[in-house]
Parts: sequence; C-alpha cells; structure tokens
Amino acid sequence: MRIRLHEIETGASSLTSATDILSSVLGLSVKLQQEALTVFDAGIPDIDLNISHHLPEGAVRISFITDDMQTVIQRLQTKHLLFEGPYESHLGMLAVRFLLPNGIEIVVNTTTDSSPEWLKV
Repeated sequence: MRIRLHEIETGASSLTSATDILSSVLGLSVKLQQEALTVFDAGIPDIDLNISHHLPEGAVRISFITDDMQTVIQRLQTKHLLFEGPYESHLGMLAVRFLLPNGIEIVVNTTTDSSPEWLKV
C-alpha cells in the first residue's frame, strides 16, 4: 500500500486575516483563492495548506491519498475505529473519514478514473 500526505486544512473565522498572516509573516504564496477557501503553496510538491470556512474555527483536517483504500478500511475495522465512507470526495476521489482521539479529522482518499492524472499516487 502506498500513501502520501495530500493536504492540511484548518478552519478560520476570517480567511482574510489568516491569509494575510500566512502570506506576510511566513511568505507563503496563495495558489487558489475562493470565497470560502484559501490554498497555499506549502513548499512541498503535491501538498496543500488550506484555510477555509469548510471547518469550524480551529478545527484541523489532515488528508492523505492512497492506492489501496480496502487495506485502510480493513485496518480501521481491525482497530474497531468508527469511520465514515467510502463517500465521493473532491477531484473525483473516494474517501473515508475518521477522528484521532484528540479530535483531529483524518481523511484518506483514493483516486478514481475521473481524478486528474497529476493527483494519482
């Protein structure tokens, strides 16, 4: 099974303030700016840092991409961890979602035939 980090997203009440701080203090460049989402170049190819209104303020979601979703599901079941999915995700992917004991949301995606080639593991 291959797996890699895809993105880290955190919720913010003010995208403008968070974007300004990450840009001016850390020098991160904005890759994509939308009404409810700012995607930064994290300095590592194929990994994004997102600030959004998709999550409650301060919430963190860490997303991965794997080429073997079935193994991930089997491992979650073996550990008796509650999870959601698989469900349709963005960019044509399928995903499962679960929480770490500290409340951080983990999403594991797998690409499908309709996913862009650049995204595939």
